[in-house]
Parts: sequence; structure tokens; C-alpha cells
Amino acid sequence: MTMQGEKVMRVHGGADVFGVARFDFSTNSNACGPCPQSLNDVQQADATHYPDPDYCDLLQALADFHAVDVRRIVLAASASEFIFRMSALVARTASAQCADAHVWLPACAYGDYACAAQAWGLRQVQNPDAAELLWACEPSSPLGQAHAIWPAWLGQPHDMSQPIVAQLVLDCAYTPLQLQGQSSLTDAQRDSTWCLWTPNKALGLTGVRAAYAIAPLHADAAVQSLQALAPSWPVGAHGVAMLHNWVQADTQAWLAQSRSQLQVWKQRQMAALKDLGWDCLPSLANFFCARAPADVDLPTLREAGIKLRDAASLGLPGYFRLAVLPPAAQDALFAQLRPNVQVGQA
Repeated sequence: MTMQGEKVMRVHGGADVFGVARFDFSTNSNACGPCPQSLNDVQQADATHYPDPDYCDLLQALADFHAVDVRRIVLAASASEFIFRMSALVARTASAQCADAHVWLPACAYGDYACAAQAWGLRQVQNPDAAELLWACEPSSPLGQAHAIWPAWLGQPHDMSQPIVAQLVLDCAYTPLQLQGQSSLTDAQRDSTWCLWTPNKALGLTGVRAAYAIAPLHADAAVQSLQALAPSWPVGAHGVAMLHNWVQADTQAWLAQSRSQLQVWKQRQMAALKDLGWDCLPSLANFFCARAPADVDLPTLREAGIKLRDAASLGLPGYFRLAVLPPAAQDALFAQLRPNVQVGQA
């Protein structure tokens, strides 16, 4: 992904100028959602008053859920907002030392990492050990696979006396939707990273914008700097309600059941596409990348209420990233890809 001298374009799945597609394979929201408990709490949220400006109860609930010190929790308006705020912090810290700030990005990744780096003048490098800011995502997007490259210092004690300390951010957007496998990081390695959580995908509530990050150990100064860069009330009442609900036992039980259902739907969806001649790449998550055997008429699909996500903007040209959807949505897609051929039953 090129940043120097070339504008990074923002491309997203989901709603477009035609509205929300009836069968939207372009966004990775949990297709079993919305989570009923979460939706109810969001709908019942009191939007007539400001939330607590210090978010005391929410921060403690999130800290208890992850079994970490509450001082390590940083709230954000969304994952994208945190991505831009962290990029700003790294750029500002380097500037204060009259140094250049460098960023390392996965070859295939969410475009906002590059957009934020470009906006704040971070220079992209190919060597992760030469960067002051590194982005990772596991399961990765668009591939839905384990992260492949980690910096050599990961899991080792950081020298906090250094003027510039490298920051590794692990985007955990799809961790709650990982259908198989385990994290490739040990607990010690996770304690060296920022872990960025965005529960709205897992809960099927992507329209509710709220996120939080867990700071590495001994990162108090960075936490304070990030909080100083945040506006007042970064998370509104609906986001607060969603995050409070996220940590509830019944919500986590619902999520576990949804992963089992998604696994069944995923096997069906991939098998049918392979029968249609598509090249489907392996994935651990509730989405996967696939290459069609011939050109796909996207406008016609969109007219039929079906939307796909071209993975070119995610660093994988020639492929589509497809969310796992229920059988009815799958059959609508298959019917368009191979008219007049009946597909198998769920």
C-alpha cells in the first residue's frame, strides 16, 4: 500500500448511495445479530443526558472483564477514531524529538491505518523493527488469518526511558468472531501491545460507534497523552450502553452460540462457491476472500440487492472479501452467479 506522494482512498463496505443492500456480503458484522440483549440496552439508553464524563463505571466494567488494571483502559469514539488518535500521538512525539515518525503496515489491511499515517505524516517502512508505530490485526482483514510478522522486541521489556517508544497496536475487531484456532500471541506478548476492541461487529450493531483499547504494561505516559488528545465525551449514551452490555455473561453466551452457527453457514457458503469455480482462501473468521472464475457483474448484483466487497482497497486485488451470511442470502448470491441452477439445501 503506497502512501508517499499518493492519496490513500477510503473504501468501506456497508451502505452506499443506494442504501443498505438486502444481502450485504461487504461488511463483516455478525450475521446472527443483532444481539437481542445488546440491542435492547442500546434502545433503552438515556440519550437525554450526557454520560459520565469520566466513564468511571464503564471503565471499571471493561477492566474487570479483561482482568486488567483500570488505568490501562482507553475509550475511543470508534476504532477508526483511535487509529487516527494513536497516529497523531506518535507523530507528535517524534516531532518533539525532531525525528521522523515511521509506520509499519501489513501488506493486506484496513485502509484507515494508511489514511491516518498519511494525514499525520508518518513514513511507511518495510522493516517492522524500524517503525515507531505498527499495526496488526488478528484475525486479519481481509484474509481472516493469523498475523504473520511481529517485531523482534515483542514480549521483551521496553526501555521506557527512551524518548520514543515503539507502539504496536493489535486490532482485535474480529477476535470475538474467530471461528477456529487460537491467538498467536502469548500473554506476555499481549502485555507489550495495545489491544483495540470494537464489539459492534460481534454484536451486529455496527451503527453504534464505540471502542476501547487496553494499553501495554507500563504505558501510563502514553495513556495520559492519548486521553489528553481525546475530546470530551468521546462515547455517547448508546455506545456506553453497548459496551456495558458487551461484558455481560448472557451476551458472551449469545456470541459463543453465534460462532457455532456462523461456522455451519461458512462451510456451506465456501463449498457452494468452490462448486461454482471460485478460489476460496482459508480463513479463521466469519469472512473469507475468494476469486471468481470470470468477471463479476457488480452493478447487476447490486440491482438484485446483493453487495460484494472488492478487496483491492485492502491490498488484495482480484479477490472479493465475503462475509458469511445465512443460507437465504447465500442462495440469492448463487442464483445470480449461476442462474437457473438449484443449490443445495441448508
